[in-house]
Amino acid sequence: MANRAVGGLAAAAAGLACWGLFESQWLSTRTLEVPVEGLPPALDGLGVLHLSDFHAGAPALNVRTLKLAVDFGVQCRPDLVAVTGDLVNHPRAVPVVARELARLTPPLGMYAVTGNHDVGDTNDPLSHGTVVEDWRPSKLLLLRDSMVEVTHGGVTIQVAGTDADMKTPRPAPETLFEGGDAFRILLAHYPDVAVDLPDGACSLVLSGHLHGGQICLPGPGGKIKFGHARGELDEGVFQRGGTTVVVSRGTGTTLLPFRVLARPEACLLRLRPR
Repeated sequence: MANRAVGGLAAAAAGLACWGLFESQWLSTRTLEVPVEGLPPALDGLGVLHLSDFHAGAPALNVRTLKLAVDFGVQCRPDLVAVTGDLVNHPRAVPVVARELARLTPPLGMYAVTGNHDVGDTNDPLSHGTVVEDWRPSKLLLLRDSMVEVTHGGVTIQVAGTDADMKTPRPAPETLFEGGDAFRILLAHYPDVAVDLPDGACSLVLSGHLHGGQICLPGPGGKIKFGHARGELDEGVFQRGGTTVVVSRGTGTTLLPFRVLARPEACLLRLRPR
């Protein structure tokens, strides 16, 4: 009887592991209609490809999901691409990530921020991330507590990015923007940045980090998350005052090469007036 029970548990564990490995490669690609308060009419329908958490170079199949995400981006032809951190888990992955991102040529540019794995702030013993300033041959521009301006339909768009290195004092995210009537987008690896953001500081915040829990089980109150279980803004689209917050589950995995009830995702955000 005991041997049967042990055998049953082993079979269940093996089955769950197989499913988790399959789901980690089962990329969800979708277009989200994202309501944004005060969106200028000229930006109605603006397409932003939101990617996050590649974790390329980890002992997993993360580069495969990255390639699938870029395939989706090539197909949907966004106006702008935003990557919200944890690009690489090991420097060996930098060339392949740069080559893949080079397939994306959005007219308004491609911007990224660092994540905790990029700056080495992680308990993962297999993570040896590195901050990469030069992503050629891609057009990716890394924003480290900095901001860029672009113009679309006569409207100025300010895209700012917060740095994930919390070991040194960082400027408040709202101070990264300049005055004027620009439409403001903030990229921040940690969704909690949006919780402390003053109302009116920006219209749109894009984040990642939480992986949707990565490994979850169904529970009476929803998913029971075994990774980053306490995130107030965990995944999806949220409204905080006049700010819209979008949190991506990302494309990669960390620590374990599995996902359960937390499929990787790449989303085209279609901005709409709220």
